[in-house]
Amino acid sequence: MKRDFSAITRTRRWHRRLMWLIGLQMLIWAASGSYFALMNIHFIHGDHLVTASAEPLSADAFPLSLTELSQRYPNATGLRFTQVADTPVIQLLQDGQIHLLNPTNGAPLPPINEVMARRIAERAYQGTGTLIQARLLTGQAPSELSPRHLPAWRLDFSDAAETSLYVSQLSGEVVTKRHRYWRWFDDLWYLHIMDYESGENINNLLLRVASILALSATLFGALLLGYRLRSRS
Repeated sequence: MKRDFSAITRTRRWHRRLMWLIGLQMLIWAASGSYFALMNIHFIHGDHLVTASAEPLSADAFPLSLTELSQRYPNATGLRFTQVADTPVIQLLQDGQIHLLNPTNGAPLPPINEVMARRIAERAYQGTGTLIQARLLTGQAPSELSPRHLPAWRLDFSDAAETSLYVSQLSGEVVTKRHRYWRWFDDLWYLHIMDYESGENINNLLLRVASILALSATLFGALLLGYRLRSRS
């Protein structure tokens, strides 16, 4: 009997110590996991906030032919006939960058300015707010925008979700949409996988150590429960 009591004491002590070490992270895992499971991923992606991207137009609707464009831009690796804010344009892919061309004469169009960026965002936006701010991002992208989309315009709206649309200055497309619930999702993901830098490494050392501690605490808790159930029986 003395040996059993000693084992229970040691088990309880280790369980308490481990829970002091890992209990908060286990609570974070439970809260963040619940948020991930309960939220609709399409809502998180903001699919309800913008209209679908413009469908490509037929080349037959444009004065310039593919042959003329190919001769004028021999290094082009892609051509797309489309619309930017209901304005027909040609998207030319060259040297890894998209350039907008005049659909009438094939001349390069200037990068998207603030007026056009606002027009694009307001036409795409499906929420209840109004456009309150436009900023051009060129140097460093915020964490919610991939650097490959720079330069880009950030357009902020006044709705309850604090929606932001990002419009590429080169292509005129809405490349990213973000809102409060996505930002919460992103912050919780950092905490969930314990990668506080990039939020991408799900096999980092800190997470592995925390997982081992959490598993150990759970096993000691299960053992302690077994002792108690046996003593009652």
